[in-house]
Amino acid sequence: MPDDRFTGTVLGVVEGCTNPESAEMLDDGETFVFGNCRLDVGFPWFRESQGLVYLQGEAFITRARISPEGEVSVTERTLIGGLTTTLGCDILRTDTEVFPSGTAFTVADGKPVARPDGSGPADVAPQVIGFDPMTGEIRGRIPLWKGSAIGERFEPLEMPNGLAIDSAGNFYVADCPHTNPATDPAAPPPVSPAVYRIPAAALGPLVREEPGAAESVSRVVMPGYVNGCAVSPVDGACWAVSCSPVDPVGGGVYRLPMSAFESGAQPPPRWRDIGEMDGVCVSRRGTVFVTAPLKNEIHAFTADGAHGIVTAAGLPTRMPADLNVVYPRCLDGEPALMVADIMVGTPPGDCTVSVVAVPGL
Repeated sequence: MPDDRFTGTVLGVVEGCTNPESAEMLDDGETFVFGNCRLDVGFPWFRESQGLVYLQGEAFITRARISPEGEVSVTERTLIGGLTTTLGCDILRTDTEVFPSGTAFTVADGKPVARPDGSGPADVAPQVIGFDPMTGEIRGRIPLWKGSAIGERFEPLEMPNGLAIDSAGNFYVADCPHTNPATDPAAPPPVSPAVYRIPAAALGPLVREEPGAAESVSRVVMPGYVNGCAVSPVDGACWAVSCSPVDPVGGGVYRLPMSAFESGAQPPPRWRDIGEMDGVCVSRRGTVFVTAPLKNEIHAFTADGAHGIVTAAGLPTRMPADLNVVYPRCLDGEPALMVADIMVGTPPGDCTVSVVAVPGL
């Protein structure tokens, strides 16, 4: 018999989005923000017009709301404009030296990027941007570019993609350097795919670009590439998913405890052979959700060992990217998924962000 736990309900849909990648909710249980990363295909200089490319200066941040009655609406379509490659996002939920609680973050300036006239590749500076989710004011930047403290200690990041922040303010950034212009999917990446752990105490020195600021930063190299990452509210462990078409495990879901960052070694996957994945998140009940965008699937793995595909009547996704578990006030403690439909190759304004109630998961 089918497991009814995997059947959700669409609470609402934000339409008119432009390749949204990741949406996250503030602690008020109502406000959420997401990035519209603006990408396209058909650029002769990158993979003979077959690979996706981000467009310089055309990404933006949107703020929206779920009312206490469960109605979803946009409150600020372009909270911040003129950005490039806004991918993963998260909310800081504790005060740190340099960023106050409630600051929103997005990774930005990942490659490959086209110039406004379509030529490329454009010069970019990969980074994490912290901003006020109500006013759009930029509060600071964590440098990930060539010559930055992290770039000098390890390697400059190519396509910072997944972003997660734990309850203590430690950051996790997943670099997916799928930027080799060769059409061969097995062509080597320019830098190592990896998940980076940035301790909260390092944020101030990194933002100020102080010497030695990255000494406490660590990473886990992920040979099958890495896309989304998340922190479990159950035990604080980081989770990440692989996304290479030639991944040796066919798409793996990985739990990365602190010991993995201490050793730098990737552990075996908890689940494998799911295909090229994008997003991952974990509920308070320990359910792990992952997306397989090319299959238009959202998988759920419960703490009691069940595995199912999340469905919901009217869910408009065609290529679900990153996703986050949120707890809207209107659901009285039950979870919902924020599912961004990145839908590569569509014109601006043709994508959605859906809010799907998944009670019991």
